[in-house]
Amino acid sequence: MNIGIQIQTLRRQKGITQEVLAAEMGVTVGAVSKWENDATLPDIQMLCSLADYFGVTTDKLLGRIGRGTFAVCDDAPLIRRVIRETLEEEGYFCAGLAEDGAQLCAIFAENVPDMLFLDVHLAAENGLDLLKEIKEKHSSVKVVMVTADNTEETLKTAIAYGADAYVAKPFLPQHIKVALDTCGRIPGK
Repeated sequence: MNIGIQIQTLRRQKGITQEVLAAEMGVTVGAVSKWENDATLPDIQMLCSLADYFGVTTDKLLGRIGRGTFAVCDDAPLIRRVIRETLEEEGYFCAGLAEDGAQLCAIFAENVPDMLFLDVHLAAENGLDLLKEIKEKHSSVKVVMVTADNTEETLKTAIAYGADAYVAKPFLPQHIKVALDTCGRIPGK
């Protein structure tokens, strides 16, 4: 168990200091420091509070093998629902659903997911530009582009910007599962 490493990683991903985390949890900075250095462990109630605060499962906090988290950004509610239901059936935890870049940024500000399913053509912005920004800031996030635009040019751009997989619309839930396999089902999760 590497709870300390998990707490420290999640805290840094959220962009907060030990002081801020301590204040949020109602403990001393020393307690947070001891957790992160594996000198002590949070009790079960605190473990649940930490998991809720970071928007992760207690399994993730404990470093247990699990499927990981995902987000979906697509302007079509049906697409978001099908992807969410398919991934949840596979044991993944939904970090958030977005219909545009602003909502996606809010999800990433709260908790960076392990995987993102991202539409190329959103109503107000270009998903490829979002892909490029996300990969520049969060290179470890696996990004699956989802689009009806499966032209060679779009595919090449998606790959150049760091897409890990590509699903063409219309798709079946099995295609989402293939994308999971392509991405390695989130290595280390």
